[in-house]
Amino acid sequence: MTETARRPSATADAVAPLRRAGITGLLVLLPVVLLITLWPTHALLRLKPVVVRGLTALHDRGILEPLTWVRLEVLANVAMLVPVGLALVLAIGGRRWLLAVAACAGLSLAVELAQHAMPGRIASPLDVVANSAGALLGALLALALERWARARRAGSPRAGVR
Repeated sequence: MTETARRPSATADAVAPLRRAGITGLLVLLPVVLLITLWPTHALLRLKPVVVRGLTALHDRGILEPLTWVRLEVLANVAMLVPVGLALVLAIGGRRWLLAVAACAGLSLAVELAQHAMPGRIASPLDVVANSAGALLGALLALALERWARARRAGSPRAGVR
């Protein structure tokens, strides 16, 4: 076997640390997300009165008036899947980003179906949409990170910035 056949390409070398980080991230993130989403009593509902009082106080001062409890929940659902989408794309590679987003959407749908069967939990199609949007944002961040790593490895003076 020749030296080039045994040795990974410079591109593979550039993203190998990202692959390891993605796998490690998934090992940490997935149990946390599943714990949060499948806990029998919705933890946020205990915080709701405190958060609503805080939002009301801010609204009374003319701050963050468009932010309501419902919008905050949607934003939380988006934010929860950003790191999962990021880690999954890093783990499986940028070429499979659409598969990663679809897998996250499928995971979200499965969680919502499970919540539907759980007393005290409320399943919502909006959560699936918000989670999928978060996964897409994470995937896009991963693609940008891979591009930056490759450009940096190639010695580009601008490190992938155009």
